[in-house]
Amino acid sequence: MPALNIAVLGADAAKRAEAAQSIGKKATVDDLGFYHTVFQGKIVTAIDPVAYPDKLAVLSQALALSDVALVLAEAPSHALGEIIVALDLLRMPTVFVTQMDLTPFISKTSLKDSKVFSDVHDAKNHLLSLDVPRNAGTSEILVDHCFEVKGVGTVVLGVVKRGAIAVHEKMMAQPLEREIEIKSIQRNDVDSKNAEAGDRVGLCVKNAKAGEIDRGTLLANDGIVAKEFSCDVTAVSFLRAPVVSGTYHLGAGTQFEPVKFEGEVAPGASGTAKMIAEKPIALSKGAPMLLCSLNAKGLRVVGLATYK
Repeated sequence: MPALNIAVLGADAAKRAEAAQSIGKKATVDDLGFYHTVFQGKIVTAIDPVAYPDKLAVLSQALALSDVALVLAEAPSHALGEIIVALDLLRMPTVFVTQMDLTPFISKTSLKDSKVFSDVHDAKNHLLSLDVPRNAGTSEILVDHCFEVKGVGTVVLGVVKRGAIAVHEKMMAQPLEREIEIKSIQRNDVDSKNAEAGDRVGLCVKNAKAGEIDRGTLLANDGIVAKEFSCDVTAVSFLRAPVVSGTYHLGAGTQFEPVKFEGEVAPGASGTAKMIAEKPIALSKGAPMLLCSLNAKGLRVVGLATYK
């Protein structure tokens, strides 16, 4: 059964929650909200960055877990601009729900040809009809929650971003750098012997506890763990000044970690920069990462970084 993960975005938290509930049944909700349904043989998850815009990390994490985006654009706002910039950098398929003319906001971005609808129902139906290409290769899972269940053990929730997994498979939990074994897999609360790219899964795992594995953990056998590394960086073209050496945050998968950035990249330009993290970060070659400046007065999403 194929899967689809939809990031539900916008400046108004109540409107986001309402739109997410129109897609699926409420499940886990804290600073991220998850809503599930099955539609025409497709497992669908709507992901609401509940704590956004106050907490930029959850926007980065929701986007990392998602395949496509549904944006509620009710009025011009800093949050809407930030969302558009992040989606443009990630080249994520997007639909908008709005009564506004979005041309001034998206005409110079990769979102310029996005579908625009006047109500959520039509936008949702369009998204549910999409077939999203999946990443083949070695398996990789982004973790967003982990907890202990009495009589069961350590349960991990996350999304398979690449490849496929199976019961009894062994994977490295990064940046913990420990091998874990998958004891069981659930897809949409139904036991399964395997899962593939796109699936939101619940895994019972052996050899790690909640707290050792948490949001930000990458389960992968080809991941790289580093505190110092170089990245290709593209700065947002709308910035008023270059991205210069200083302290930023890096959204790498479901990690959102402070890093020292060494280099300078002009608005709209690309270059190579060195990153020095406070603690080890799990990296995936070629995966896009959002470079963010939490203290910026305007856009907090300032660039895209790629580890190669």
